[in-house]
Amino acid sequence: MAAGVAVAALLVVDFRLTGSASRQALVVALTAAFVSTAVWAASNLTTLLMRPSVRRVQGLLAEEPDLWGSDREFFAPVRRLMILGVLQTLVNLLVLLTVYPIALWAGVRICDAAGLSARLTGLRPVFVSGLLVAAVATTVGTFFALFRRRTSHAAARSLAAVLLNAAGLALASLVLNGVRLDSAPGWRQALALCAVASLFMLPRITLSLPVPGLASIVLVAYHCLVLWLICAAFAYVDPRLHAAGFWPLAGAAAIMWAAEWPARLATVRAQGAAAQPAPVLPDPFPPDHGFPSGPLY
Repeated sequence: MAAGVAVAALLVVDFRLTGSASRQALVVALTAAFVSTAVWAASNLTTLLMRPSVRRVQGLLAEEPDLWGSDREFFAPVRRLMILGVLQTLVNLLVLLTVYPIALWAGVRICDAAGLSARLTGLRPVFVSGLLVAAVATTVGTFFALFRRRTSHAAARSLAAVLLNAAGLALASLVLNGVRLDSAPGWRQALALCAVASLFMLPRITLSLPVPGLASIVLVAYHCLVLWLICAAFAYVDPRLHAAGFWPLAGAAAIMWAAEWPARLATVRAQGAAAQPAPVLPDPFPPDHGFPSGPLY
């Protein structure tokens, strides 16, 4: 979380920390602690409120299904489970869009009131800063997951996807006329590219359709929408990301999608390897069945 606050303070125009390096580090640490506490409280509150419904659904799934009952009663646990999944997704989105920005703004105001020089003004800069904090914190958390044995492979694939998306965006800014980053030192441009890639990876969806190629077209269109939203948000970021027109934006989304293909392929292979194989049915006539056999049988 502290890494996210530091990146937001470096990139967002209306988010500034002044004073000595030690005072700025103290502001980052205190603000990150406040945001972490707020997000933790919101997550625990959501879990507490949804726990009775989850237990009810688990109890229904554990019961023997009534094959002679109505279809409504038979599929009731599945419907409730789907509703709970959609509700959980909406709550996570609400936390992302509200808790992060509000907690970040409150933490900065508390530090400013305590005499530590920190400034974050404007509704949209607060919103963009909150999204950056969430995205960078997620990416840095994935990096630390590399050092845990159970999550190292999944974390490596996720980090590879972030880096490949950043490389794809850098390639798009080189080969497409309408896509560019504002002039800035190289480290700031690299930081901005990684921030865009982290934001790009934040609202992830997976899609599988029976028509070959249709899922890829839908995902590229979705990535184009996400990239357009990121470009709009980067109006308050220095260096700013520009995408002039629909076709440069679509081309950048397609290049990023193609660059991420090795990471997606590795994820699909890992999921296939982790899937449980179908049970093998027993042979009703094993070799020692005892029946007479000839040379042809």
